[in-house]
Amino acid sequence: MAALRAAKQALRKEIKRRVAALSDEEKLRQSLIVSHKLFQHPKYVSSKRIALFLSMSDEVRTEEIIKDAFKLGKSCFIPRYERSNSHMDMLKLGGLQDMETLPLTSWNIRQPADDDESREEALAADQPNLRTLLKRTHSATGDRFIAVGGNFLP
Repeated sequence: MAALRAAKQALRKEIKRRVAALSDEEKLRQSLIVSHKLFQHPKYVSSKRIALFLSMSDEVRTEEIIKDAFKLGKSCFIPRYERSNSHMDMLKLGGLQDMETLPLTSWNIRQPADDDESREEALAADQPNLRTLLKRTHSATGDRFIAVGGNFLP
């Protein structure tokens, strides 16, 4: 078990190093590829309610996904993380303008304020049809994959 943990830690460190070496233009280019693959995925097409994160600079950029979701009339839910107790709620985002006006956390991530009780919580009503988990990963042969909500898209 310790060997597996060490291997995972080494892999995460290597991936972080590789991502840091990418230019902003390359990160955006790859993010757009991921977004367009997601837009064609049957789970995304059929979903009415999606839960996803607002991205940081070293993650897959989610702005295009959020724009597309609102354009298609989907409801979007984003995390509000309470650092003090590691609790996370998925709260409804009102639109693009709402996203731009959210306060920034200490990690420079936009999220609803701690005292914002006006938003629908994703799990309080209908479950989201799609929860996206956009992660960069690599196969044993070094091929890159993007894991999307449990479905792997090459």
